[in-house]
Formats: sequence, structure tokens, C-alpha cells
Amino acid sequence: MHLLMFRIIGHPAIPDSSWIEIGRGLNVLKTGDTAQAQALAHTLQTINPPYDINQVEPFRDFPQYLDGPGYRRRIIASKKTAALAIFTASPQLVRELTTIDPVYYATDRIEFGRRRDHSRWVNFVELAGSSRWSEIEPTISSLLYYAGKIGKEVSEPLRHTVASLRGADRIKGPVAATLKEHLQTLSPFLTKHHQEQLDQCLNAIDRADHFRQAKDRASAWLPYFVLITAATVGLDGDATGSARLPARSAVPLAFLAADLAAIDDDKTTWDQRISRLNLQLADLYPVLKLHCGPDGATVTLEIRGKLAPSSWLELPPVRRIEALMAAASVLHGQRHGNQPIFLLDVNGMHLQPAEQVDLLQLLLRHCNQWQSLVVPDNDFLHLCIRHLGPGGKDGHALAQLIDATPVT
Repeated sequence: MHLLMFRIIGHPAIPDSSWIEIGRGLNVLKTGDTAQAQALAHTLQTINPPYDINQVEPFRDFPQYLDGPGYRRRIIASKKTAALAIFTASPQLVRELTTIDPVYYATDRIEFGRRRDHSRWVNFVELAGSSRWSEIEPTISSLLYYAGKIGKEVSEPLRHTVASLRGADRIKGPVAATLKEHLQTLSPFLTKHHQEQLDQCLNAIDRADHFRQAKDRASAWLPYFVLITAATVGLDGDATGSARLPARSAVPLAFLAADLAAIDDDKTTWDQRISRLNLQLADLYPVLKLHCGPDGATVTLEIRGKLAPSSWLELPPVRRIEALMAAASVLHGQRHGNQPIFLLDVNGMHLQPAEQVDLLQLLLRHCNQWQSLVVPDNDFLHLCIRHLGPGGKDGHALAQLIDATPVT
């Protein structure tokens, strides 16, 4: 699944971003100020974050009231969406969805939203989540007419059930269950032709349940948003780039590892999985090795090839970023079969000019594999404008500048 566009609503720094379209590879945000770009990335991450959203409470600083001319209304968290994102459905996901219901063969885009109460909703763009009564009423009327010839005792319960239904009513929940129960009692008395009509009706009635199953399946394919900041790679407040804050650095990796560990029942299987992970990691970063505890709660990265192994936080700044992205990539790929989406906030990393060029080259090398959204500082933004903007000498088909300046 690739992110196509997103929108955030209600953040103090950017109350309504409008829809922002994203490319498949490297995307560098251009906004009016850094706080707005950071608000976009941090709020977008809440769609599927590698942390416990109830513990972190990412919307705690959002306004609690909506003010307008002459009124003030309290915002109901369970009804207010803070982040929305639309993804393209992968062919593998579409194949899985069609096993639930053939209607999902038409799946193209899937929309996810995160409400302020931390609940998440899912919609299949242009595909209804349940049938309306108007869609099945003609067929059921035909079945009722035929059943009436057989006997009133067979058709009367169904006739009573549908009497109060109106064309726009959604067929789901108790109504769907009752309809199915009464329709199925007709089956022994129907001709082949009427049986086909009945099956079509039952399938339409089941659409709400199929929708629930499809939402669960789509959610399982949703990639995590891995946010990398100066703190994540131990560079906040330290322009020399010395190693620091290893615990905070390991947070996204520990979450992904724990998610992966949940599917392994014994230590042997887990050790074999870690061995496979390190073989994959060697292709992305040859001297890097991943160590995980049996429950995935403890994660460390070390650098091999020296007399004594050393922490990845002793690497130069850009190599730390590369190491973290590589480790997150193999962990995510092993568990979910796809790649995470990287959110990279360069602010506070204090990268030198040569390091900024190195970082841009790193992101360009991997933009065929990794979808990323970058919050640049002024220096990195100017570098990207020179190399990725109109006439840039290093223009790349999967790299672009995104103008996300709020419309006033």
C-alpha cells in the first residue's frame, strides 16, 4: 500500500491542511514555517504509529472548543477526525479482499482516519459499506409474492419484518440478521430461479459483515509510519553527533520487533527469524547487526567488523539515519510483507553541508523501495530546491518537492 494523499484537521499550528498529494518515493515538504511541516508529519503518523497511541495521547494539545461568531462549542473527540490518509490498494490486498466478497475486485483506494478519541475508521472509496433497502426491495417483493402462493405462514414473518423499512435504510446489524433468518426459511419452497434471487439477496444483506472483514484485512496491510527525528538518532542538542539517548532511539524498532515477536511461539523459531532478518539487513547495511530479546521488547543495533562491536549510535549522523531506516525496513517487511512509510524530521540534527548532500543521496538511492516524507530545515530545503526543483540537475522521477503551504 502506498500513501496517495493526506490531510490533518485541528492542529494548533495548521488547523486545516486541505488534501496534500504524495508521490511513491521521496517527498520533501515546503510550508510557511517549520512548525507547520512538523505538525503535518507528526499528526500523519497517528494514522498507524509504532507506539501506544493511548499512552502517548498525540492530540492532547489540540483545541477542545470550536469558536465561531457568537458561539463556542465543545468538540466531541469521538466524532472529530484529526488525520485522514488515502492509500492505493496493492494487488495482493485486492486478491485477499475478493475472497471475502467479489465486489472488492473494484477496490482502488482505501481511506483511513484517526479520531481524537484515538479510534480509527476505514472506508473503501466509492464502495458502500452496506446495502440499502432500495437495492434489495424489488427482489424481496418478488420472493414475498411467490412465497404468498405457498402459504401465509411462510411469508408473513418476512412481510412483517420489511413493513417498516424505507428505501434509504441501511441493511446491517439486527435488521440484517432478522432479514436473513426469515429469508432462509423460504429456501425449501423456492424454484431454482427464485433460489438464485434469494442467494443474491443474502449476499447483499451480508455486505455489512463483509465490509467489517474487509476493513480488518485492509488494516492488517496498513504500513506503520516510522518517524525519525534528531532525538531518535541521538542528535538533539549535540552538534558534534556523539552517541546519546539509546533508549529513545530504539523505541520504533522495539515496537516493530514486539509486533513481530507476537507471532513466534518458541525461542528456536524466534532465533531463526532474527538470523533471516540479519541476512536481509546485510543487503541494506552490511556491517549492521540486529539483536532482539525473545519478546522483542529489547532491541539493539551493533556495528560489526571492528575488534569489538560498537553501538550504531557511534556512527556518523547520516549513517545512523540509514541504519535506523534499514532496521525498520527489515522488521516491518518480515512482519507485514511491505515497507513502512518514513517520516524524517531534519530539524535539530545540525547536519553539515556535506552531510546534507549525503542524506539527500541516501534518500534518492532508496526512493524506489521506501516512501518517505521529509520535514526539512532551511538548509536542507534549499538543497532540495536546487536538486529537485524545476531545472534541478539531480531531478528524479520518484522525488519531488511538495508545496504544503496552508491555503488562507
